[in-house]
Amino acid sequence: MFSRKEIIIGVIAAFLGMVLAYSCRLEAKPVLKEWTTQLIYDTTNACYQGTLKWVVLTNPSLYGIPPGYESQRQMLVHCFCVLDRIQKKVPIEEYQKKVFESDFVGKLFMSTAVECVREEKTLPSFFKSIPDNETDDDHEIQSVIPERVEPMDSQDQLPSEEPEESEEGLPETIFQG
Repeated sequence: MFSRKEIIIGVIAAFLGMVLAYSCRLEAKPVLKEWTTQLIYDTTNACYQGTLKWVVLTNPSLYGIPPGYESQRQMLVHCFCVLDRIQKKVPIEEYQKKVFESDFVGKLFMSTAVECVREEKTLPSFFKSIPDNETDDDHEIQSVIPERVEPMDSQDQLPSEEPEESEEGLPETIFQG
């Protein structure tokens, strides 16, 4: 029937399977009673990434341009405002259960972010104001249009070339095509 070698390999495979099943068992995560450092860090980073996307959506000319130090600081202060308000609005037990529901998190973060911009005047470099929804005013977000920065690599000559001067002493314009 089965050789001695096959039986030994089968027993070892069964034993390894049981050890693997035991080590990979699912355990219930404890329900948090307070905001842990990891949860604060993750929530702040999620807010920062969302804020960056929000700024780029309202100012498409900023796409691909990393924010400067002042802008990074404003976005981080904004995210701390959002975090503080979320901690006051939503009990930690509910937040822990719903944190992976994208609908819940998206609505919570966006509504809280708008509150922070409107009431606390966060992100002043990016948004002038957000009109109140209770009035009949225009409800669009008014963004600050940044100045266009020309890239340095759009020069007509190679770095190794010296600019040629005309008879008047001014650099000569060279059209290459």
